[in-house]
Amino acid sequence: MIWFGTKSNRFLSVYQRVFLFATVLFTVLTGIFAFALAPAVPAVTPTVVPQYDKDGALLRPRNFYTWVFVGSSIGLSYAKDSDMSGPGMFHNVYTQPEAYGEFLKTGKFPEKTIFIIDMRDSQHNVSIAKHGFTEGEAMGMDVSVKDHEHFPDGWAYFNFAYDKGKFAEKAKAFPKEDCFSCHAAHAASDNVFTQYYPALRKQ
Repeated sequence: MIWFGTKSNRFLSVYQRVFLFATVLFTVLTGIFAFALAPAVPAVTPTVVPQYDKDGALLRPRNFYTWVFVGSSIGLSYAKDSDMSGPGMFHNVYTQPEAYGEFLKTGKFPEKTIFIIDMRDSQHNVSIAKHGFTEGEAMGMDVSVKDHEHFPDGWAYFNFAYDKGKFAEKAKAFPKEDCFSCHAAHAASDNVFTQYYPALRKQ
């Protein structure tokens, strides 16, 4: 009886190990198949996307003041011979909420990202102000878009001139050597000068 009981215990021990191994293997394989069959996470696309005319000119984006304000500068220029006699223009920068959120998650901006640089004149002694500068009239608008569907290099750059109280309604992209090359060489993240914008800088 002792021999029979020992043999039975050994049989049960082997059976338990085999059963445990089969259970673990089944669980792992089920997980692998579930992962493989799971639908891919769709790419983020901003609600507001770039719009173009039939000739490929970018139509001026509108209603962007409700977007994410990522930063501002005053008198910023890349030209060595810039006029330094005054504070210069305010540059206020906005992007779509979806583009901002995706960048925080991945470090990259999604397709159809738009950046707006809203340029404003600087004023002083306005109303009761005795020191400092406030934003005045519109001076122009720079726009960049990430859109491989329309531009092989992805990013393209535009300026909407402001003349006699009106913005240009459409603009052609600058040649690659004018803006893209500089951004590609000096931008901190994904062709964007995120080093200038507190909301996008690495903390």
